[in-house]
Formats: sequence, C-alpha cells, structure tokens
Amino acid sequence: MNIGNTISELRKKNHLTQEELAEKLNVARQTISKWECNETSPSLEDASKLAKIFKVSLDELTGNKNVLEEKVSNVERLAGIIIKILKIIGVLIIIYFIFLVIGIFVFTAFREKTSEEVRGSITCTLNNKTETYQVTTKDNKLEVSENVRKIVDVNSYHDGNDILDAIIDYYEENNGTCN
Repeated sequence: MNIGNTISELRKKNHLTQEELAEKLNVARQTISKWECNETSPSLEDASKLAKIFKVSLDELTGNKNVLEEKVSNVERLAGIIIKILKIIGVLIIIYFIFLVIGIFVFTAFREKTSEEVRGSITCTLNNKTETYQVTTKDNKLEVSENVRKIVDVNSYHDGNDILDAIIDYYEENNGTCN
C-alpha cells in the first residue's frame, strides 16, 4: 500500500473531508487530492503533522508497518530460541550437579567401605588337631594368620573368600572337616 491510499483511508476513518484535513494542515484541498492520487507526496513536515492528526506513527503512514512488525516478530522469535537454549543449559547444569552429588556420596560410601576391616575365619579339624584360620581385609590389603601360609599359597589369591575356600578344599582332600 502506498502513502496516498493510506492518507485516504485514515481521512475517511477519522470522518474528515479533504477540505477539513487541508484546513488542519494549512494546505490547499487540491494538495490533499494530489497526495491521495499519488501524484505527489507530503513533505516530511506535513507527513509528521498527518501522523499526529491520525494518531499513527510515520511508519504506519508510509506503509512501513509490516517492516516494523516483521522486525519485532524476528526479535520475538530470536528471544524465544534464546530462552529455549537457556532452559536446556539450565537443565543440563542441574543434571550435572545431581550426578556430581551422587558421585560424591557413592565415592564416600565406597571409600568408607574399603577402609573397614572385613574378617573371615574358619575352624578346621584334621587328625584330631583343630586349627583356626583368619583372613582380614583392610584398606584393600589381604592379611592372613601365619598358619594359613602353611596350607595355601596366599599370593595366588586376591580375595579372602577364595583363600578360605582353598583351606576348606585342603581339609576335605585330606579327610578333615571345617565349620
């Protein structure tokens, strides 16, 4: 739409004749007619007066309203995208901190568990002779009573339960018993 058509529509919408509008602008009625027929265009000063009379912006008067709306729409769209990105980043940060807290708790619990002393003992009888064997794990280090080394090669095992099973196997092979 061009400025002439806009002036004509706004004049009619405000219930003004060409003469009444011309009087408000201190121009001839023929000037208004030439503007509306797009033979000439109003000066910047006259356009500014028209905008005030019709209570519109110069952009609306000159038909640039769509350009302005498009720019605002693009800004709104961009703002929406930025907000979505910020939400995703926020959620990722929250998830990161949740995993961090869980990791700290698990690490602390595991560390406390590994520093605890784990004991296992077994009493076995062979040829009417009873022996008690002890296996202790502390800070992931295997410790055994001296009599265990006489029966089992401790260096072959990494787990206290495996050592105790080897002692039981030894006694069973030699017709002994363990409890």
